[in-house]
Amino acid sequence: MVIVSSRVFAHVAPLFVALLTGCTSAPPAPAPTPAPAPVARPAVVLPISQIDRGVQIVLPDTVLFQVGKADLNAGESGPYLDRVAHLLKTKTSKRIAVEGHTDNTGASALNQKLSEQRADSVANALVSRGVPQERITRKGFSFSQPAAPNDLEAGRRLNRRTELIVIDETVSNITQGEPANTFEDAAARVKAALEAAMQTGKGKG
Repeated sequence: MVIVSSRVFAHVAPLFVALLTGCTSAPPAPAPTPAPAPVARPAVVLPISQIDRGVQIVLPDTVLFQVGKADLNAGESGPYLDRVAHLLKTKTSKRIAVEGHTDNTGASALNQKLSEQRADSVANALVSRGVPQERITRKGFSFSQPAAPNDLEAGRRLNRRTELIVIDETVSNITQGEPANTFEDAAARVKAALEAAMQTGKGKG
């Protein structure tokens, strides 16, 4: 029989307890899985739709022009025009109609001139970015072709726009190989904006 002195036991006991504790303790919990980073909204999202004439791309005047002006906002319009020019040069060789539209504020003659000047500004900007001039026609429509009711402030804002119609083209060709989150349905955009305005009671103006 082995007799362990109390002095030896006092030194050995803590080690023995530590060994037992190490053997029976649960393994450390795994590190939590980091949450996926949110997908950043791209700087330029183009409203685009398939219409009878071809592909419609809508450029809101809020990013192109100052109110009542036809000179492009270089800083804000640049990324949109760069993106459109890239698509027109790399995705299609079809003809392009550049069409200016206004709301019904002011005289028809003034709005006609403004819509024509804005169509010219956008067309010239596309040509300067390498889109062949012979592919482009330009026209102003004043407020004769509203996209939304002009009795709503939100509607007037949507009506102030420049449209590009890529004649006889398809959306699938234009968007092929491009990130899906860089486009939105143009008609759905108009509908959502009007519904939001009516719900908040701020649509009338």
